[in-house]
Amino acid sequence: MNRTLHEADNAQRILKLTADTMLLVDRNGICIDIDIHSNLWFLQEERLLGKNIFELMPEHTREKVYSTFETVLREQRSISKNYKLELKDDTYYFKCIMYPYDDNVLCQYRDITQRSNVKRQLEQVNRNLREIQKVAQIGQWMYNTYDNVFYYMGYTGVLCEESSRSISLDNYQQLIVEEDRLNFTNWCRKNEEGPNEESISYRVRVAGEIYYMRLQAYLREELPNGSCNIEGYIQNITYIQRHRNDINTLTHAINNAKESIFAAKEDGTLIFANRQFLQNHGIPESEEIGKLKIYEIAGDMNTQEDWHERCKDILHGGSRSFIAHHPSRISKNILAYEGIMYNVTNDSGEESYWSFSHDISERLHYEAQIKRLNLIMDTTIDNLPAGIVVKEVNNDFRYIYRNRESYNRDLCVGEAIGKNDFDYYPPEVAEKKREEDVLVATTGQGLHWTMEGKDKNGNQLILDKRKIRVDGDELSSPIIVSIEWDITELEKIKRELQTSKEKAEMSDKLKSAFLANMSHEIRTPLNAIVGFSNLLTHGDIAIDSSEGQEFVSLINTNSNQLLALISDVLDLSKIESGTMEYNFAECGLGRLLSDIYHNYLLDMRPDVRFDLMLPDEDMKITTDAVRLRQVLDHLLSNAAKFTFAGHIGLGYAIAADVRTVELFVEDTGCGIPEDKQRDIFKRFFKVDSFVQGAGLGLSVCKTVIEGMGGRIAVSSQPGKGSRFTVIIPMKQ
Repeated sequence: MNRTLHEADNAQRILKLTADTMLLVDRNGICIDIDIHSNLWFLQEERLLGKNIFELMPEHTREKVYSTFETVLREQRSISKNYKLELKDDTYYFKCIMYPYDDNVLCQYRDITQRSNVKRQLEQVNRNLREIQKVAQIGQWMYNTYDNVFYYMGYTGVLCEESSRSISLDNYQQLIVEEDRLNFTNWCRKNEEGPNEESISYRVRVAGEIYYMRLQAYLREELPNGSCNIEGYIQNITYIQRHRNDINTLTHAINNAKESIFAAKEDGTLIFANRQFLQNHGIPESEEIGKLKIYEIAGDMNTQEDWHERCKDILHGGSRSFIAHHPSRISKNILAYEGIMYNVTNDSGEESYWSFSHDISERLHYEAQIKRLNLIMDTTIDNLPAGIVVKEVNNDFRYIYRNRESYNRDLCVGEAIGKNDFDYYPPEVAEKKREEDVLVATTGQGLHWTMEGKDKNGNQLILDKRKIRVDGDELSSPIIVSIEWDITELEKIKRELQTSKEKAEMSDKLKSAFLANMSHEIRTPLNAIVGFSNLLTHGDIAIDSSEGQEFVSLINTNSNQLLALISDVLDLSKIESGTMEYNFAECGLGRLLSDIYHNYLLDMRPDVRFDLMLPDEDMKITTDAVRLRQVLDHLLSNAAKFTFAGHIGLGYAIAADVRTVELFVEDTGCGIPEDKQRDIFKRFFKVDSFVQGAGLGLSVCKTVIEGMGGRIAVSSQPGKGSRFTVIIPMKQ
């Protein structure tokens, strides 16, 4: 028998026909012989022969191949394994069979890169298919009509798993929701009778949850026993169905929404209109909207061009807000709508315009009313005689409102809205205001105080100031409201009333004292006059006797005192009634003062020197000589009454302004205490309550001189004397 395969020549020829490369490697990894059957660049004799093949391998491959190499040497058995080789960014796959050969290893190398790539591609396709099935939740099923068993596997997430499972058709039907069972049974019967391309959707209940499933048959095979196998796919469409339900719910909600909603094509043809839109425009729900044009319905659009004008700015997914007005077909009123339009492109590339609007007629009506009321309120507040300021607590106490009056009385100028006090006032003023604001904001307790100052013109300004906190809500910050009322005039009146009250009270007290004193002052001289008159009339004392002459002198003195008192009272009455009269005429001061001097000369005490001090030249002035003499008589009478030794002087001098003249009465009497000098010209005031007199003389003197256009003043030192100065104009 011819043994072709065993002949050496034939064996060599057969070896060359294979695709395997043979390497003989010693135990140190050195390639000692090679038979190459490959055109791969790294399987070349010059690269491998005499080289350590393991040093030429990447580390990852080297570890695995060398481990197998050692096992073959150690155990002297053949081992076949597949390896991955990565060289110069290329990946190769090879099958290596190692044989023990004497003390060496015979390595048979076979390139399986192409086969491995095809295998990997197939595996990737299968993986992709499985992933698609998982995402789509699709499984496979098979039903045999003979054994009545339902086989299924896959990724539906309901019953189906990667491994095949089975369930009797009867048991499977128990999982189907009762309302869907009959449809399922009828569908199965159609598939048994013949090919059926119709799919079926139904619901199953598993572990208390409802799932939506879809079945589709794609293979029907009749068997010799008369039965048939039916195969197809099963899909879990729960997610899709629920979203479809959501869409139906959304459609129902849109159709019943209070907003007016419509969709139209670019040419204006309606493709959708909800119930509110139809109702607003008086369109029956039964009408076919596909025949209607939006510009023929909406009152604010008359032509197709108007519709295009509204649409032109909202191309390619944009939007646009609008306000439209049109007459109502129900109430005949003009309705106002506020809405927004969107440009929408579907999967087919068809564009449409969706409009969502709501009736704002009532809102605009209320807004107009609110605007009018705000105008009235703003006008009222702006014209109040009160400064009103509002600050926002949570925005660094910045001004959000100031009325006109607050600006008018403020010393600072410029717009304050949006600023805080530190932006508007000097630091010391701003700091004070901030302290007040923080106190009110944190405690919630209002502040109320009165402040006096000056306005922009330097006039006195009295303000009644209040600060209160008004709490905010979820949408607004708390505010501080400051109100400043100008109470200057009111406060002046109040103070005047208080002063008048005090004066009245004082006058009442003084009048009471005056009446009590007057009864004494009148009774004293009258008692003297009556007493001495009775002695002279009914007594034994002769009038011409020395004692009688003394009584007559006393009667005369007391009569003069009584006359002076009555004269003061009469003058006071004239002053009170405003009937005091003045008769101005030219008179010589020197002669007037000389007459007064001689009248008082003999009445002076022996130890008192009475001097008349006149300029060298007599001065003539225009005045009421009688009233002037009355004043000087009072002053000299007082000087004589309180001066017991020393000097009394009467005189006058021309003032430095040459327009007035200064008359004076000076003495070295007891003087007037400093704390009483301010009160001596008040009515009914007496320095010494034990000295005879009603306390009217100096008050009358002051009023008389002021009525003549002049004034009266006093300078005095207790124990040294006093000087009264009367300053009157030279001409009236």
